[in-house]
Amino acid sequence: MLHADEMATIWVVRAGPKDRLVRAFLDDGEIGVAFPQFPDGHDVDRAKALKILGVGLDDEPSKHQEADAALFLSFVRRIRVADVALLLDPVAGGFACGVVTGDYVYRGDLDGDRAQHRRPVDWRRRLPFTALPARLDHLPDQRTMLEDVPDGRLRDLALQCCRGELGEDPFDRPAATPPRRRTSSSGGSGRPRASRTPAPKRPSQVTRAERRCTVCLVTKSEDLFDGDVCRDCA
Repeated sequence: MLHADEMATIWVVRAGPKDRLVRAFLDDGEIGVAFPQFPDGHDVDRAKALKILGVGLDDEPSKHQEADAALFLSFVRRIRVADVALLLDPVAGGFACGVVTGDYVYRGDLDGDRAQHRRPVDWRRRLPFTALPARLDHLPDQRTMLEDVPDGRLRDLALQCCRGELGEDPFDRPAATPPRRRTSSSGGSGRPRASRTPAPKRPSQVTRAERRCTVCLVTKSEDLFDGDVCRDCA
């Protein structure tokens, strides 16, 4: 078993848009980045990377183009054997932690959206988000596909995971929870409302003519009067 370098670079990796390749990376024992426009990275330098990204000879690359070129070349050239990969796994609430065991490989047998640019990783444990120090609370929200994080405490936690001293089995993870569908009767809550039986309508009240007795001064129904005096007072 390859041991992680005590001074390893810690690479935080995202498994594609919406982290949809987490299971594939775990099952394949690899990490990857999806740049379908790039050929085999062994044949790509900065100038060629920028050209592929649409930068002309006399053009100034944009910040986005510079960042994409740097990210791709970091994956191809800067990651070393015995470095540590932390694969963001939001469904499991942590990072799958593994040791990089080999060099860059171009997987031309894969579709472009399945990250053809790969590196082999021996997955060891899962580092839970709750174990991160407060200063690294932002890591679960990282948006870039690859980033080296030079934090000593993070390295210590990652090395503990690599030695099996911390965390859980990275392959023991819950299935992704499907999004709740809205229905016309759910009101947006995802749960159908119980049908309600409409309350019966009350019969309309018949208004009866009334008048006030001139003797007892009590208002009574019209049919209880003979003239201006009620029958009780007549």
